[in-house]
Amino acid sequence: MPAPVAPVPGLEIPAPLALSVFLATIAIAIYAVRVHGRRQRRHQRRRVGSLGRQFMRFVAGQLGVRDLRRIVAESNEGEFWWALERLSTRWQRKEWLRLSRALERNRWSRSERRALRDDSPWRRELAARRLALLASPDSRRALRSALVLGPESVSLACAESLARYRDMRTLLWLIAHPATLGHRPFSMVVDLLQSFGPRGAQVLRAALEEGIEVPVFERAAAEALGLLGDRGAVNAIERLLESDSVDARVTACRALGRLAAVEAGTSLLRALSDDAWQVRAQAAKALGLAKVVIAVNRLGDCMTDRSWWVRRHAAYALARLGPDGHQKLRTIVAGSPDPYARDMALEVLEGTGPRRAA
Repeated sequence: MPAPVAPVPGLEIPAPLALSVFLATIAIAIYAVRVHGRRQRRHQRRRVGSLGRQFMRFVAGQLGVRDLRRIVAESNEGEFWWALERLSTRWQRKEWLRLSRALERNRWSRSERRALRDDSPWRRELAARRLALLASPDSRRALRSALVLGPESVSLACAESLARYRDMRTLLWLIAHPATLGHRPFSMVVDLLQSFGPRGAQVLRAALEEGIEVPVFERAAAEALGLLGDRGAVNAIERLLESDSVDARVTACRALGRLAAVEAGTSLLRALSDDAWQVRAQAAKALGLAKVVIAVNRLGDCMTDRSWWVRRHAAYALARLGPDGHQKLRTIVAGSPDPYARDMALEVLEGTGPRRAA
């Protein structure tokens, strides 16, 4: 057995130095990995940007369908969807449809349609959102099926994608099954219904006139109709002022204000006496937006309401009602015994109030 080799005097590496070398090696390796990752990301961003420019060239008529399909075939899945997503907010509808007709049968869309049957709800939701980036009859059918199967997050993603298609069958299905999105935030449902556009407004109006069983969905329909400017829905929305739900009455006032529904002036005047300050505040605001001049005196009375929001909306509503409203504000400044009413009226007349909304 050979004898152990004795360390050569003077060549021993001190422990602190060995540790420093070890740590420096690790740091260099981490740095190299990060540098490589940054280079890879820059390279991918360049490829995505180049693909996006080709999409834009095609939409502008500077690139043929065959060349576009060849370029897409040479891209990878991530680059393809990333480029489409970056441009999706810039497309006009006709541009989106033109690009869709050229690319509706690409392999990446086929892959996403298969993913709508994946075991993971998260993956199905991602597939639904990606399929909104290109219109396709096959994608439309696949999205409708996934919409029905759920769960709720997937149904919402499918409905949002189909709304971009302006798919009225989907809107009708949602109205027939309003509990499908029953746990989604109110604002999210409103945005969804609004995205079906003017044709969707006609469908929503008919549903609201007939009555929608789920209160949240009914409110969302009224809110969306107000945002869509559908004046034909005024009567159906006005009926919600008689609802037992405070939220429904608030929504009705807000929607009628957006529609400048002067014909609902009498109902809005009654709403100024509502037990809920939220309803009184939105009714005051709506009367100003609708230019209901006969409301001047009642709005003046509201300047002494116990709620700050009611006083504020009443004051700004008076400012919208022309000379009569301004005269009422001046009268309040000059002679109201309520200091809060005087301060609010003065704020409006001088234009010094903060831009806040209830």
